[in-house]
Amino acid sequence: MSLKTKLARQFVRRLSPQDVLELAGEGVREWMARLSVEERAAFLGRLVEENLSAALQGLGREERTTLMNSLLPLVARHFPLGDLDILGAFADFEGSHKPDWEES
Repeated sequence: MSLKTKLARQFVRRLSPQDVLELAGEGVREWMARLSVEERAAFLGRLVEENLSAALQGLGREERTTLMNSLLPLVARHFPLGDLDILGAFADFEGSHKPDWEES
């Protein structure tokens, strides 16, 4: 881990959730503007894949349902839903994974 990363972590730990949100929003927008479309898509995929479990840790079924119901309209506005393969996306999911909310 680099010195910059260690210093950034120490700094962020001392911020309020609102300050982190503002800093992340500004920083990510500026940083992502420099990425190509392919790099941005890959980064967003990895960001979600590597951090979603940690972000949802401790949330039960009810809290996750409420969160997903609030996120779905936001996500739906930004994706071409008519072009998505919803059934295909969930085809491999059934029976192959134990939901995280069952473990909490």
